[in-house]
Amino acid sequence: MKLTIDSLCDSHLALDFILPVLDGAARSDFQKNAQSDEQIIRLSLPSSMALVPVVDAVISELVEQMAFDSETREQVILAVIEAGTNAIKHGNRNQPHQFAHFEFICAPDRLTVVVGDKGKGFEPEQVPSPLADENRFKTGGRGIFLIRGCMDVVSYEAGGTIVRMTKYTKEAPAAAA
Repeated sequence: MKLTIDSLCDSHLALDFILPVLDGAARSDFQKNAQSDEQIIRLSLPSSMALVPVVDAVISELVEQMAFDSETREQVILAVIEAGTNAIKHGNRNQPHQFAHFEFICAPDRLTVVVGDKGKGFEPEQVPSPLADENRFKTGGRGIFLIRGCMDVVSYEAGGTIVRMTKYTKEAPAAAA
């Protein structure tokens, strides 16, 4: 079965082709906004790096269904996987009893992804630049930098426990840039 935005939102498939491997540990929700063209998909996963491929499968299919070119699809996939990895690894400290929450808001002109965790949060401005000389050869510390470079709009909320990222299907509106 192929996952599509319409199949997710018009029926309650509950990601049947992915979620059985989770033995009921994951929760999903689908909603079609009657007031707009938005379709909202919510997914909560136990904080385990082994479940990052689930996020990859969902976002990969969503961007495939939208009007993104191949380079933009890869940028969005990278940003969402980075944000999900940060929520699982840094926010929830790989504790499977803590859930990472994902909300995919699909609209004709944009995709907004909200990723949240139950961690202590952080100040994004306090994260050292990976471009600084002392950080150039470190193996980590590039996730936030990559997310900002790949998405049109990125904001952190709730003390850094929520990241909201938007990618427009067309050139970003001047107000959002």
